[in-house]
Amino acid sequence: MEMSSNSRKTSRNPFHPQVYVPLALVVFLFILPILPRNPFYEDLILMIFFWGTLAAAWNLVGGFAGQISLGHTAFFGIGAYTSTLLWLKFGLSPWFGMFAGAGLAILVAIGIGVPCFRLRSHFFALATIAFGEVLRHVASYWRGLTQGGVGLLIPFKPEIGNFMFRSKIPYAYIALGLMLLIILVSYIIRNSRFGFYLISLREDQDAAETLGVNTSRCKLVALIISVFFTAVAGTFYAQYLLFIDPDTVFSLPLSIELALLTIIGGLGTVIGPVIGAFILIPLDVLLRGYLGGISAGLNFIVYGIVLVVAVIYFPRGIAGWLRSWYEPFLRRLPGSGQSGGGEGAFTSPALTSEASDPKDANPGVDEGKSPLFRVQSLSKRFGGLAAVRDISFEIKKGEILGLIGPNGAGKTTIFNLITGFFPPDSGRIEFKGEEITGLRPPHKVCIKYIGRTFQLVKPFSNMTVMENVMVGAFSRVRRASEAKEEAMRVLDFIGLSMYRDSLASSLTIADRKRLELGKALATKPELLLLDEVVAGLNPRETEEIIEIIKAISRQGITLFIIEHVMKAIMTLSHRIIVLHHGEKIAEGIPAEISRDRKVIDAYLGEEYLA
Repeated sequence: MEMSSNSRKTSRNPFHPQVYVPLALVVFLFILPILPRNPFYEDLILMIFFWGTLAAAWNLVGGFAGQISLGHTAFFGIGAYTSTLLWLKFGLSPWFGMFAGAGLAILVAIGIGVPCFRLRSHFFALATIAFGEVLRHVASYWRGLTQGGVGLLIPFKPEIGNFMFRSKIPYAYIALGLMLLIILVSYIIRNSRFGFYLISLREDQDAAETLGVNTSRCKLVALIISVFFTAVAGTFYAQYLLFIDPDTVFSLPLSIELALLTIIGGLGTVIGPVIGAFILIPLDVLLRGYLGGISAGLNFIVYGIVLVVAVIYFPRGIAGWLRSWYEPFLRRLPGSGQSGGGEGAFTSPALTSEASDPKDANPGVDEGKSPLFRVQSLSKRFGGLAAVRDISFEIKKGEILGLIGPNGAGKTTIFNLITGFFPPDSGRIEFKGEEITGLRPPHKVCIKYIGRTFQLVKPFSNMTVMENVMVGAFSRVRRASEAKEEAMRVLDFIGLSMYRDSLASSLTIADRKRLELGKALATKPELLLLDEVVAGLNPRETEEIIEIIKAISRQGITLFIIEHVMKAIMTLSHRIIVLHHGEKIAEGIPAEISRDRKVIDAYLGEEYLA
């Protein structure tokens, strides 16, 4: 978590370390460029700022959104070549060329990002490498425009309008300004609704989609912001060195360097990439300076050892390690405060005034003519396998409908068809009288007030419990303060408020099940699909989850439940549907289902009767 839960309170105190420590660091950074009198160290400081800017820009995509781009130099090179060519051929100021190059890089990024973001994991990384290499070869062989491998030499005409200076200090302050700006942008994003969305899709894209996160749009916006700063840095690089060539500005090692700086400094943190630059850039320069002449290549071995040690002993990066000891220190300071727990029960759009207290009210099943949810002749095949065949059912408002059957019967496939993960081959799905058949991607289904959990729980492991639930709350509110209040109410309701500041990865399986419920409840669903929420729990934990589900039902939320634990499904359900080999073989109240011979033979077995 980038900010502690009490950050909003402490930030109002001008004498708190969380305020004056960053201010002191900024003052130090402004003094730093004028301290050395040696051009070598002036250049080193400038390069730290420059690489800090690039790494922080890359972090928006690779760290926050989890999209590892190893072709980011494509946009760096576009920025460098655009400003340089506009200056050499048309005499346009590099200040103008800087933004022209950024604009062109953004257009290219949109054209490349839309199809590439359909890829995940290493496939996306490979696609970005290919794109960067394509541009490098284009620049190498388009000699009429770029001079190929010979490169472009920029004549030195020192003037502020030409983005050229006789001293390194102005360059250093421009680089510092860019670095501080991208840090500020990163901080604002990380603590905004957009930042929560980026981190959640990095942790688990499918889970984020079911909480209303438009993952494609979020990734594209992050890429646009990242590309803007990367292209601007490309112009800075060209004007500082006054020479560019394809093998430098489109080089794959440059992209890898950005990733390494961010990973070692702290992937997905605001300040981590800059910390990585302050540690690794001087180390790299000094190693090449002191070891390069003695034994060529030995500096790379030392550099590699440092990287391995950092990854093993600082898995969350240097920033994560620093945060692990300074956050407890800050909490002990006078006036730091702790975030208060929210009060009151969880509420949903379906909640009526008469049903405000889950202990006393039970809206029951609405027996009106129009069902809340209806499925007609739903079918889905995967190649030669008919996962779901001609399934029809309906759910009344306030009802709890159970769905049981052996493994592979098609239960989760039905959930995936409803929530937009798969398109049905045929059939019709209606919710509140509106057809939603094939509504995709899943975030569009969430916006319709349909929520779900997963059979294999999908917590956002590197986010706190409260942040997990806040992601769901953001589907209905925009401000972080409102999302936090709603998340606190949900955590109180499911009994996890005491763990609100703990990482989700630290929870037990029972508490992760509760958290899975909490994330879905935060989206304020009118129809909630629960996929094996008591699987793997002991009897006591099962009873606790059953009571929570009953309380949810008393809130007026309609439930559709998949479960193998017969005690749970028989206790909770008003009606039960039984699937076998993708077909519905029975439907009725629990007492009828438990005595149905077809159900006993296909699923329950004779021992159930015994």
